[in-house]
Amino acid sequence: MTDTTNTLADRGFPASPTRSLGLKLMVILFLIVLMAVPVIFISVISFERSSRADEVTREVSQTYGGAQTLLGPVIVVPYQQQLSRGRLQEGDYVISAKTGEAVFDNVTVEEKARSLYRVPVYSADGVMRARFDRLADGLPQQDGLVFDADAAKLVVGLSDVTGLQSDVTLSTGGRTLTFEPYRASAVNFAGRDAQIEYAAEPTRDASLPDVITDPIFARGLTLLSVPLSDVSPGDVEARLSLTGAPSLAVQPYARSTRVRIASDWPHPGFEGRFPPSEREISEDGFSAAWAVPFLRRGIPAAGKARDMNMLFGLEAGMRVNFVTPLDPYQTVNRALKYAVMFIGLVFLAYFLMETLLGVRVHPAQYLLIGLAQAVFYLLLLAFAEQIGFTPAFLLSASATVALTALYAGAVFGRSLVWKSALVFGTVYGLLFVLMRIQDFALMVGALVCFIAIAATLYLTRNLDWYGGRTSLATGDNSPV
Repeated sequence: MTDTTNTLADRGFPASPTRSLGLKLMVILFLIVLMAVPVIFISVISFERSSRADEVTREVSQTYGGAQTLLGPVIVVPYQQQLSRGRLQEGDYVISAKTGEAVFDNVTVEEKARSLYRVPVYSADGVMRARFDRLADGLPQQDGLVFDADAAKLVVGLSDVTGLQSDVTLSTGGRTLTFEPYRASAVNFAGRDAQIEYAAEPTRDASLPDVITDPIFARGLTLLSVPLSDVSPGDVEARLSLTGAPSLAVQPYARSTRVRIASDWPHPGFEGRFPPSEREISEDGFSAAWAVPFLRRGIPAAGKARDMNMLFGLEAGMRVNFVTPLDPYQTVNRALKYAVMFIGLVFLAYFLMETLLGVRVHPAQYLLIGLAQAVFYLLLLAFAEQIGFTPAFLLSASATVALTALYAGAVFGRSLVWKSALVFGTVYGLLFVLMRIQDFALMVGALVCFIAIAATLYLTRNLDWYGGRTSLATGDNSPV
């Protein structure tokens, strides 16, 4: 039986499938895919830790104030208007300032620690200035539209009053006024000279309400106000002292708005509809300035509340985030996306050593190697929470490279320990580079895969994939 098998192998016929390198490669490819299972479980753990960090940020925000969005001084005037079919509309008319300037030039940041997590909390003292024309100049003359100027108010807003450290005050005409919670005034037109006059008795529709309300609507903002009758014409200045986390934003509240923010925090992130026109970042902190002219704002200078709702939302603003540079979860999650590819590269390196040196490696050994690579990402996550991503990567990668290289030395011979360490160290070095070049990560990863496949094709070009003892390409009788 043995002589017959050797004769068939010598003639180029396939030998026993258990010795087929092609079948072995397919088994290894299956094991690479199988390694996605522990990687998925580690990804779930990373997601849970990241969710816990977000939860801690929310808990800290409940104490010190959350992400603050500020609205500078605007004028709000109640109105009443006749509509068709005998209905009336009551609501608020909003008038923007002619010019506005918000200045927070001494924002200090302190990290609040809770368990393993650190949340940057800022303290900001600032002013929001505004210049208004005379009230009568901002009210339109429309048929059927009547204003209650006696109930007009000057309004400011912020998203989280928990962060207020003192009363919000207004400087006007040499006096200081204190803002109070905004309450929509009941429209009072009784006894006024300007009344809504009906040309004829309108036709009523019983299916429609008699009065439609259109009050000011501030999405996510708490409004504060002072009576406009107490405010002197011209320039006004609202002063705020507040804390928050992890961002500070100002809405373009005037027809032409300028904003300036400076802080001792060296890791800002700029978001919002309007990017800063000037910015300067150093190790000592940052400063940034915004300028939003009237046409760029995209909101009318004055209008009914429903037409001005964009002004009172949280979306269109000038925002700066106080970023935590040691937040490991985003980078670890990015590394996990490449886990299967880099586990495959390690498997490929072992397979090439197996085929070129003629030392057989059992699939169970590949499975152990893959588990060691998966544990690397678990170590990376655990250490990154304590010491930051870069030191954690160096520590975890060094331990994993040493383990896999020593195991390669035990399997293929001690002379291959340092060569294996060089190969596996290069693999993890590529992974670290991918984490640092986010914009080019896909391109670099694709090139690495192409080079790895090309090298494999070259090194295995003369192998007998059927598992015979003779190389079909060269006739060489040396073992593979």
